[in-house]
Amino acid sequence: MCAMLLQILLGFGLALLVSLVAWRARALTPGGAAAALGLGTLVFGLGGVAWAVLLLGFFISSSVLSRAFRRRKATVEEKFSKGSQRDAGQVLANGGVAGLFTVVHLLFPDSGLPFLAFAGTLAAVNADTWATELGVLSRRSPRLISTGKVVERGASGGISLAGLLAALGGAVLIAGLAVLPLTADTGSAARAFIIGTVVALAGLAGSLVDSLLGATLQVIYTCPTCSKETERHPTHTCGTTTVYQRGWRWLNNDWVNAACATAGAGLVLASAVLAPAASPLFTGLMGLAAPAKESVMATFPLSCPAFTQGSLIPKQFTCDGVNVSPALNWSGLPPGTLSLALITDDPDAPGGTFTHWVLYNMAPSLAGLPEGVTKIARVPGIGTHGNNSFGRPGYGGPCPPRGAPHRYYFTLYALDLPPDLPPGLTSTRLQSAMDGHILAEGQWMGNYQR
Repeated sequence: MCAMLLQILLGFGLALLVSLVAWRARALTPGGAAAALGLGTLVFGLGGVAWAVLLLGFFISSSVLSRAFRRRKATVEEKFSKGSQRDAGQVLANGGVAGLFTVVHLLFPDSGLPFLAFAGTLAAVNADTWATELGVLSRRSPRLISTGKVVERGASGGISLAGLLAALGGAVLIAGLAVLPLTADTGSAARAFIIGTVVALAGLAGSLVDSLLGATLQVIYTCPTCSKETERHPTHTCGTTTVYQRGWRWLNNDWVNAACATAGAGLVLASAVLAPAASPLFTGLMGLAAPAKESVMATFPLSCPAFTQGSLIPKQFTCDGVNVSPALNWSGLPPGTLSLALITDDPDAPGGTFTHWVLYNMAPSLAGLPEGVTKIARVPGIGTHGNNSFGRPGYGGPCPPRGAPHRYYFTLYALDLPPDLPPGLTSTRLQSAMDGHILAEGQWMGNYQR
């Protein structure tokens, strides 16, 4: 709890600094700065460094482009609903969905899906911003995405080759920042490339959703004096009151941007959930959204009589069989051990590490676990069950999607904690409680494939 409070305070400080600098640079209105402070505190404080890097990548790049080439873009500013100075509505429209997934990550810390969605939504809004800011500089007139009709530069729903390339560049920037930590490991380079490609394409597609809504459903007005279409209301840049022309009156540019952000997140999540054969490729993003585990001081032998190290787990211990827990044996616990804790997880699951078994408050006098430990909160003579990723206490066996084999790690921790932790802890909360109290660990691994 203290560590989380400190991270939130640090997040507030960083968000305050960024918001003040942006306000002084006239990138944000006072209301926009306040909204950015709240959003930044949420993302920096609850997400961490990896999440903050993506948000800063979007905010800095989009703000720079909004102010770049201002003279060349002056002729089309009258078409946009707002100027280059972002207000609270624009900040929340572009970043609100990202903030929502930061909260989802807090509620489901064992899943990597919230970070995937976070990357997708920022890739989409960054792609849309880059397309808007750079696409209007194209020498060729854009065409309406819905009909192909040539329209004026800056018109809602207009697309061009330059704009599409700019959108792809904006999405690639966010995708690259999302997978950057994976590229440090040469064994993860291929996985990083595929994850980055999915995020980038989802971001590009999200920006096209924005264009399609702009061409069809977004509210558009006209200026009687200038005889031009515009998103501005109630007055045009010339001061004339604008007149409703078409679209849903409530669907202004802020709501369209929010739809773009939602589309980017949804497309990335769909790729992760609907492509089980590729699910191991998405593993690793969970590591970006949570701090690394503290290294242990020593190891001790742990074994399973039912299968050898690294071999196939028998079906009886999986969801395809009777789904009972295998027996485990250990020895050589370090002096000072007050309790034992066991976590069984699958790092190859579609949305990141999936926990199959959480058991703790075990006495150091135990030398092993019998087969088929009862699936209740408190097991007499053994210990206390936490909740697995199925949301239940007790053991839940391997049940991977069809495709490549998954690895299942049984990790036993020797702790200097007394056996008095409450029941129902998740793997993440147990690891937080164990932080700084791990004396040694033992590990056994098996595979399973369907």
